[in-house]
Amino acid sequence: MNVSRDVIIDLLPLYLAGEASEDTRQLVEHFLADDPALAKLAEQAKVDNWNGEIPVPLQKEDEMKSFEKTKSLLFQQKLFLTLSVGTTLLFIAFRFDENGVEWLWINSPQLGWGIFMTAALFWTAFLNVNWQLNRTE
Repeated sequence: MNVSRDVIIDLLPLYLAGEASEDTRQLVEHFLADDPALAKLAEQAKVDNWNGEIPVPLQKEDEMKSFEKTKSLLFQQKLFLTLSVGTTLLFIAFRFDENGVEWLWINSPQLGWGIFMTAALFWTAFLNVNWQLNRTE
């Protein structure tokens, strides 16, 4: 029977904890004999007082997915920051005339609230993208 590396990785915590059956232990040891990289990880987990997690090396496809996701989030971050600052500046825009200072949207409060809500939406989107960029999985 051909056992994949993923199956062995699933069985490795049981093996390292000493809770695997004799057949499972032999299966894992046989696979580790043929896969030196995984054997090294298993040995390191034993030495480091194994905490229940086996580090799984990333595949090229996973790295590319992560890179593309990060690239997209960085673009969104720049876009939402630009829109947030722009709408905020539009909301606080004023002019000077013979009567003094006049807010540009003062004659239309609905426009003022619309600009305010749009700015709040863009700031929320910007903060959400920042949160996504800073979280760890």
